[in-house]
Amino acid sequence: MKKSSFVLLVLAATALVGCGGGATSSAKTSSAAASSAAASSTAASSSTMSQVNGVDFFQLEETDIGTSDTVASGKLSAFSSTNPLKISMVTDSGTLNDHSFNESAWNGINAFAVKNGGTLNTTANVCDTGIVQTKYYQPAADAYTTPGRVAAIKSAVTWGAKVVVLPGYLFQSAIKVCLDDTFYKDTCFLALDCTKFDSDNNYTAYDYTNKVTSVIYREEQAGFEAGYGAVKEGYRKLGFCGGMAVPAVVRYGSGYCQGADVAAKELSLADGAVGVQYYYAGAFAATDTATSYCTAWYKAGTEVIFGCGGAVYNSVIAGSQANGNKPWIGVDVNQHADTTLGASQASCITSAMKNLKNSTVIMLTSWVNEGCAWSSTYAGNVITVGAKSDNCVLPTPATTGDDACWGFKTFTTTDYTTLLGKLKAGTIAVNSNSDNDSLSKHNFGCSAKVKVNYIE
Repeated sequence: MKKSSFVLLVLAATALVGCGGGATSSAKTSSAAASSAAASSTAASSSTMSQVNGVDFFQLEETDIGTSDTVASGKLSAFSSTNPLKISMVTDSGTLNDHSFNESAWNGINAFAVKNGGTLNTTANVCDTGIVQTKYYQPAADAYTTPGRVAAIKSAVTWGAKVVVLPGYLFQSAIKVCLDDTFYKDTCFLALDCTKFDSDNNYTAYDYTNKVTSVIYREEQAGFEAGYGAVKEGYRKLGFCGGMAVPAVVRYGSGYCQGADVAAKELSLADGAVGVQYYYAGAFAATDTATSYCTAWYKAGTEVIFGCGGAVYNSVIAGSQANGNKPWIGVDVNQHADTTLGASQASCITSAMKNLKNSTVIMLTSWVNEGCAWSSTYAGNVITVGAKSDNCVLPTPATTGDDACWGFKTFTTTDYTTLLGKLKAGTIAVNSNSDNDSLSKHNFGCSAKVKVNYIE
């Protein structure tokens, strides 16, 4: 049925009233509210909605951002090494070297800078000379709050940044604060994973100006590919250890379960043949509880665990290492390429990627080509990218140059290419719903072939 503003309001009210039930920490309560509010918002950006196994089913509509990473001739002529184009990034609650979300976005910024006249200082990991220069800011350790993030953004603007990249939904309220302050009136913002909700004020909706755009991702597609591949590979006991139950993480986890379900149907497996242990740590970091769960799951027979949400993957690899380096699945980037993982590098069989580096480069290129402004398609809007633009995919040797990143044996890259083609063509549909409360109560929309054991 067609969505209407009335339905959206009803969904939003229901989501906010019902969020947080059973949460064990304020972080979990906050992230539950985020997933519910965003589920209502993103549902409105889809064309149709139906119900599947008790869960509202809809798909986000993707924006074609193209593939161009080339700045047009003359577009940087106003800048020089003494008057450089300055681009900055502020981290949310993670570190720059999280081997995941923040790091991938930052690598995209530096890649854009180097290609267009910046010189990378490999020691500092910034471009501090040349026509395009970069600098990152991290809120103080005791200031992972909206005021702390705004203070870091102010430092970036004071440094001279013309565009500030803000990776993560935790910037939603900070963006609102900046838009209400004339100090930032000439600053452009590229938000990643943000929607137009003031998280600090009951997720009240607000509007962007034409200085702001946000990119959200169809993480559910990448999660789907990972879950599908795992079951096609022959795994029947899966695990999912998420960070916080924010929309992006929820979509990853939901897609993972959906992919396992579709593969189970294609293989004509019996009801209950696939089991998924499912838990959110309540933080984008390893926690003792998450590590205990992952270790126990592997010991009890879980064959592979998807670690999803910043550095929470460290809990997964700790559990893997404690059980003979059992397989695990990375997130956001090709985590197999991380040489600091030691023995856990080889046990990373795949990663559900968002390809943030790629999309960050493309968006910054467009911004420069439009005269250091967002195009009419992007300005003031939240846009969605996914498999169609190769942004929500699994890494393959052909696309990454990492010959060992494909850890599957039975599920081949040829099989994967076929699957990806179906996702791009729309012949396989993946639910974009991120209402964790509803999903967790209804087996994440899966059929009886998959049993999700949701741990609160």
